[in-house]
Amino acid sequence: MDTAYADAVARYLSERDEAEAETRAARGAYETETAALAAAVDTARHRRDEADRAAGEAAALVEETDETAAALWRTLGGFVGQRRTGPEPYRVAGEAAEAAAVRARLERAARLLDLARQGELPIDAPRHTEATAVGIGAAVAAAAVALAAWILTADPVGAATAVRRALAAATLFAGVAAGPVVLGSWLSWQYRVRPRPTQVIGCVTAALAATCALAGVMLRGM
Repeated sequence: MDTAYADAVARYLSERDEAEAETRAARGAYETETAALAAAVDTARHRRDEADRAAGEAAALVEETDETAAALWRTLGGFVGQRRTGPEPYRVAGEAAEAAAVRARLERAARLLDLARQGELPIDAPRHTEATAVGIGAAVAAAAVALAAWILTADPVGAATAVRRALAAATLFAGVAAGPVVLGSWLSWQYRVRPRPTQVIGCVTAALAATCALAGVMLRGM
């Protein structure tokens, strides 16, 4: 009888120890899972906060981009004319762009505006300006020939002196050289661009041809 009682007590104590061990294991697993869940919640909350900040920065960037682009576009239109710039450009829907890329585009637009202020837009003037360049060269040369003729005939009583002849010759050369200058000023004022090499060549060629032709007629015998 005593042996059976002792065996029962031993089994009870063994089962109790096993139950306590299982309870401790379950409590440890619960605490581990709870800590992992808390860490996951903290990570998710941190990511949410970062997403909120990114969304706020993106909204501010969109507003800044729209305002800056509109201001640059209006200013550029003031230089080259609203007719040439057209309406303000709109952001393409669905276009993904990082903040650095957007700001780089705005900086490029600002540089283009600086070039526009200096008459150096990286665009070509209309094709009809080729003929205009020829006309400017011929017109400036004609004016120079007329001025040279006036210099030589300003004193109808006295004969043309060497000084008058030298001044008239300098005027003719200045007329040829002034053609590209006038052309560049006109293109810068009208289109905010610099003359193309073909325009300069056409202007100088027309100026030389006009100078030779008109000088032969107007300055003959002087």
